[in-house]
Amino acid sequence: MERIRWIGGKNSGNGGIAVEEYLKILSEQIRYKKALPAIEDEIRVHLQEQAEVNRSLGMDEEKAMQLAVKDMGDPVETGVKLDRIHRPQMAWDMIALMAIVAVISIVIHIAIGLGAEEIAHKTQKDYILSATSCIGIGFLGMLLVYRLDYSILAGKEKLAALLFLTAFTVNILFTGITLNGSSGYGIIGPVLLSPVYLMFLYAPLYGAVLYRYRGTGFKGLGSVLLFLFYPVWLACKIPSISLAGSLLLILSVMFSAAVWKGWFTVPKKIALGIYWGLLAFTPLGIAALLINGVRLSFLPVYQQDRILYFMQNYSASNSYVGKAILDNLKNCRLFGAGNDTAGSLPDYYSDYILTFLSGYYGLAAAITLCLLLCLVAAKAFRIAFTQKNQLGMMMGFGSGLTLFINTLLNIGENFGLFPVTATFLPFFSYTGTGIAVSYLLAGIILSVYRYKNLNIEYFTVPKTDVSVN
Repeated sequence: MERIRWIGGKNSGNGGIAVEEYLKILSEQIRYKKALPAIEDEIRVHLQEQAEVNRSLGMDEEKAMQLAVKDMGDPVETGVKLDRIHRPQMAWDMIALMAIVAVISIVIHIAIGLGAEEIAHKTQKDYILSATSCIGIGFLGMLLVYRLDYSILAGKEKLAALLFLTAFTVNILFTGITLNGSSGYGIIGPVLLSPVYLMFLYAPLYGAVLYRYRGTGFKGLGSVLLFLFYPVWLACKIPSISLAGSLLLILSVMFSAAVWKGWFTVPKKIALGIYWGLLAFTPLGIAALLINGVRLSFLPVYQQDRILYFMQNYSASNSYVGKAILDNLKNCRLFGAGNDTAGSLPDYYSDYILTFLSGYYGLAAAITLCLLLCLVAAKAFRIAFTQKNQLGMMMGFGSGLTLFINTLLNIGENFGLFPVTATFLPFFSYTGTGIAVSYLLAGIILSVYRYKNLNIEYFTVPKTDVSVN
């Protein structure tokens, strides 16, 4: 939409005064001031078009514009109607769903805390206090992000992504704390922050990067692929193969969605065929090298040995955790306790919380939790794909996809479908950083909904001033 600059003043004699007074009164009815420029320009376009129609009927310039203003209707009533359309929206159903998730999570961790004298190196009281505090703070953080306008990234997408990646690069490679062989941990006061979970916040930023490069060709495609593979490489430097794999899957799906929607001026099917072909060939090539005794410089030796073991010998029953999960599934009931050994699993309050629930409370409890998280993901996707602007759509899609993929991976691990590795169940696994990241992603989704009627393109596409004489 072109931006119209109305030329008119007190003595112009062309209706300029009436137009500006009309717009002033109309603007006073709009509470979301960021939407005002776009609304005013839209009204000016309508007035110009109607005035041209009136002039074609033989009216002079002044009368044509005065009648156009009159036909627009009462400025107060028109402004109130526009305010309803453009004001921030409240996603009450999503907020209510997240409140239910928070309450259930608190109840589960209280039950876990009361069931053992010491959990996660904490007393009962300390564990319950810590878990409930993390959930409460996460929920409040979600509401705070919900109130923020995600469109502040418009025009700054690449800068935001580069700052994020630079901070993680410095922290992972140079300044971060190393714990249990993993680098990049940060400390804020008494809080220990895990890079493995924080890296998932990159997904909505990558959505913004994809938005910024839309309309470009192969050069732009190459740039967004650099933004895709660099954080995957960073994850390998932590090192966390599970994070690298998860990020690669999430960002690849987002990239594919952008290509399929025609955001890049390249042949869609060819580009996606080449990309996914190379993506499938790469792990096969790595596997072939490892099987033939070739060592890879970009992976620690122990991780290469683990990958080789998975390929040659792996079955769930070959590991203690895998065997415990399978034994739990065999003895589970649909309702009620069927296996009281699930609590002996390491991190049963975190990675294996679904296994714990199915063993102590029945498969129905674990399945209900899974369905609840699938409902959260479904609502996130619905919010994303009903957006009028593409920036909000891709950021919301990235956030929802991150929650959904992590949910699927954790379900697969807890039900013996995937190899035992480091995963977490969003909103429920007792990992302070993981809980916080889950709620922050939900907050971004809610922010996308809140400002769904904001025309982001207005702030990012160059405008052309048009004078109306």
